[in-house]
Order: sequence, then C-alpha cells, then structure tokens
Amino acid sequence: MPNTSDEPAGLREALLGGWELSSCDSVDIDSGAVSHPFGTAPRGLILYTADGYMSAQLAGSSDAALPTYIAYGGRFRVEEETATVHHEVSVSMLPELLARPQLRHARVDGDRLTLSASATNDGVTTHNTLVWVRRR
Repeated sequence: MPNTSDEPAGLREALLGGWELSSCDSVDIDSGAVSHPFGTAPRGLILYTADGYMSAQLAGSSDAALPTYIAYGGRFRVEEETATVHHEVSVSMLPELLARPQLRHARVDGDRLTLSASATNDGVTTHNTLVWVRRR
C-alpha cells in the first residue's frame, strides 16, 4: 500500500514491488579491480511482497565469464536503522544460500534500488553491488 502521509516511507515499504536488474559490479577489495560476474548486460528480477516474501532470479548476458543463472526465494525482513535487508532463503539453486540469511545493504532512490554486500571466496574479498530499476 502506498504511503499517503507526509512522512517519508520506510525502507521496507520502499522495497515492495518488482525490480529489474540494471547492473552488477564486483570490486576486489585488495586490488580495486572491477569485474562484471553477470556480464555487462545482466538480466534479473527481484520481487518483494507486502506479506514479507521475496524472490530473485539473475541471469548473465552473453559476455558473462561463465554461464550464470541464480534463483532463490523466501521471507525477508528489514532493519530500518542499518538499512539492511535479510533474505531468509528457503529455496535456492545454490545450497550455500540456505545456510544463513543473506544480508544486503539497501538504498532506494526513487525508482532505483541498490543492494550491496561483501563476500570472501578462496581468500579474495569482493564488494558486490547490484542496481535494480523499478518496473510499474
């Protein structure tokens, strides 16, 4: 339900709806090197529902380093004070996403949603940023 008061909407309310993936960048913290794990024209859709569910699908473009497709979903909750979204994954193509909540720093600016998180794999730490555009 849209916010009809003069008060700004909270992050949880601002997330609700459907978003299409615009970009995905990964920055190696040590070297500063930027990569695009889903290619330069990734495709994706993320949905947040008013009753607390989310679903995400991401697919790489033809220039992705590897053929990529990720899908997961479950409940979500928001920590307004830290602008953190918890994806409580209950179904996923990647079993490691089921192990613990997937935490994302979130920022909504109009029809643009930015989700970011850091990850360490094989001793390499990266900061990943996904930009989504609201579709009405």
